Amino acid sequence: MRFVPRATIAVLVASGLGLSGVLVAAPAGADTSPSPSPTVVSTTTPGAPTISDIKRGLASGQLVVSYAAPASDGGSPITAYEASIDSGAAWWPCTGTAGSCTLTNLSNGADYSVTLRALNAVGAGPASAAVSASPSAPAVADPDKPEKLPKPRVWTNASFNAASNNLGVDGSRTKLGVGTLPKLTFTRAITDKRAVETHLSVTAVLQDGRVKKVKGAWGWMSDRSAVFRPIKYWPGHATIMISSTLDRAVLGRSGAKYVIGSKNLATTWTFKTARKLVAKVDGQKVNMRVWINGEKVKTFPVSLGKSEWETRNGVKVISTQKEETHTYLSTSLNLGPEEEYELEAPWNTRLTPTGEFIHTATWAYGRIGRYNGSHGCTNMFESDAKWIFDKTIPGDVVVYENTGGTTVQSWNGPGGLWNIPWDQWLKKSALGSNGVVDTTDATAGSGGQEASA
Repeated sequence: MRFVPRATIAVLVASGLGLSGVLVAAPAGADTSPSPSPTVVSTTTPGAPTISDIKRGLASGQLVVSYAAPASDGGSPITAYEASIDSGAAWWPCTGTAGSCTLTNLSNGADYSVTLRALNAVGAGPASAAVSASPSAPAVADPDKPEKLPKPRVWTNASFNAASNNLGVDGSRTKLGVGTLPKLTFTRAITDKRAVETHLSVTAVLQDGRVKKVKGAWGWMSDRSAVFRPIKYWPGHATIMISSTLDRAVLGRSGAKYVIGSKNLATTWTFKTARKLVAKVDGQKVNMRVWINGEKVKTFPVSLGKSEWETRNGVKVISTQKEETHTYLSTSLNLGPEEEYELEAPWNTRLTPTGEFIHTATWAYGRIGRYNGSHGCTNMFESDAKWIFDKTIPGDVVVYENTGGTTVQSWNGPGGLWNIPWDQWLKKSALGSNGVVDTTDATAGSGGQEASA
């Protein structure tokens, strides 16, 4: 209720104005002197609050914003705070205790530019400085890493080889072709292989800076070693990162003792790929086509193995085993006198330990590109064989098809493991199998005759 001074009533009556529609006369003897004017207080909006910290919330899709009140409330108590995640296009009331504002229903991994503002009786004040933050799902306790490690225990470490498929190079010092196969070798036998695979992630940092998860699976060659094979080949011009959180993880038992990952297994192993070179050899078309980074750059005529000496189908991978000259002998194949020969050829690139080469075959120029007539090698014109010799690097891929031959065995050269069918490869993985892991060393084996000429 508002009280009106008597003097004011008298003035209103004298001027003919009514108070609430009623004319009221001043009582006799009333003080009609004017009263003093009330003091006017100037009120504005509050100043901007200050965001001091933003943390992930207790639930998925939450951010908790900590803030300090504005230096000035504008002369009127602050009644509320509001938050914006889109540069002030929309404002939402803050929830939470004083000094804290909880934002909900956000997308995990998305980047938000968060600002706050304060409100009083006059209205909303200016926004705070923006702070960027991304919500994420709350961390889940790792069942393989109990807070108190079991006893008795022993520790295990691991070594890394980026070019384990006998490429002949140190993968940590040189860029590799996209057919390389990295391998981890542990210092102790691992009985819980699932725990190992769960704590390893494989990503590729592409040339444009994007980070891409590499789809593939670990294949165990023994209880101590595993090879990672992508579903496809590695991307070219990339940095491959194999990140390990195996430190303090319980990886099974060794007798009565628990095997625990050492602190050194909190690490990331890396290697780099060069341009992506993949060649395809077709025994029916008697040619070789070469792609670099997805673009076909060469088509070469070839001649492959003749009947009963068919070149093997499948993936073969280049290594450092190259010879500027090589002498091919019929005696290495136990050929009879009717096929006796001793032929020297330049620019020889070996594909398998059983003797398949890509090489110059001057004696075969009449059939190259027309029909197959070798004893298993890939015959080429000299300039073409030299191009392969000069331009290929360890890890480059050569795929053979329609040769009429068998498929390259898993143990037969740097490309061998690529020829295991994918459903069989998954049987060598704890995450890909039904729990019974095939630890047979698929690289063990030898045999076959030396293909030649």
